Amino acid sequence: MDRRTALHLVAIGALAPAGVDAQHVHAAGSAPAQSYQLRFFTPEENLFLDQIMELIIPADAHSPGAHAAKVSYFADWMISHSPEKLQREWRAGLRQLREEAANSSPAEALAAAAKGQTPFFTRLKDMTVDGYYTSQIGIHQDLNYQGNEYVVEFPGCTHPEHQ
Repeated sequence: MDRRTALHLVAIGALAPAGVDAQHVHAAGSAPAQSYQLRFFTPEENLFLDQIMELIIPADAHSPGAHAAKVSYFADWMISHSPEKLQREWRAGLRQLREEAANSSPAEALAAAAKGQTPFFTRLKDMTVDGYYTSQIGIHQDLNYQGNEYVVEFPGCTHPEHQ
């Protein structure tokens, strides 16, 4: 994927209107999340990816997590448009993480990958954060971004040490 396409995707997520329900806007664009068709991951891989991404950004009292934001669909779309070498790396990394999770649990496998800071874990974490914070949920519910506002008068810095 080229830089222009990546920036276009980020802009689409950032410009989504505040009143649109997250169930109707997908992180990777404006297609409804319910009708999203996987392009790269198998349904089993996507289910596992969704579980581990939710472990990275879980739901809490403040906002929903990666699962509700459909971040695994964002990852699927991004990887499906990536070079074949990166696709192979994702498939291998996910397969290895699934094998480790089968011997313990997804949380333990993810914790072990985080401890070792493997290249795949770094990519997975980056993809999770990028997908989440370009989604409706990440921008509006977690960050509380309301959009640019017109300021009639700028009050200046109010910190005493800067006066």
